[in-house]
Amino acid sequence: MIYRKAQVPPQALDVSLQQLSGCPTRAGNSVLSQARTIIVIAPDLGLRQSLTFALEVEGYHVEAHESWRKGTITAGQTLCMIIDDQVLRASSDALQRLLQSGEAVILLTDGMSPSIEDELGPIQSLTKPFNGADLLGLVKDLALTA
Repeated sequence: MIYRKAQVPPQALDVSLQQLSGCPTRAGNSVLSQARTIIVIAPDLGLRQSLTFALEVEGYHVEAHESWRKGTITAGQTLCMIIDDQVLRASSDALQRLLQSGEAVILLTDGMSPSIEDELGPIQSLTKPFNGADLLGLVKDLALTA
């Protein structure tokens, strides 16, 4: 069999990448060049790996960390932070630093611990266990409003 290289216009490629990632693109630019990082901070290795996999499959760049101190924020390069509420309870300054960062946050809660959402103001939250589609829906909403 002989295969021919397909001639695909750049605009069609942008649309295909947009459909794969769920992120908007501008004409002539690829999603990857405009990709912003999602920072995942969760002490549980299995949760970090699951979140990283689910987001990377959708085309997002992910930095995963086990604690607040190991997580870094690059201004303007972060789409959002997905944080397990255990991180905020374990670090006395994490909540204050999060409030000062001004970053969009998706807080993963266990639904049994005292709520800290009131201290954070308007944030998105998901109660564990959660459906991956629910998380991706929140991330895509943030990508569209960013």
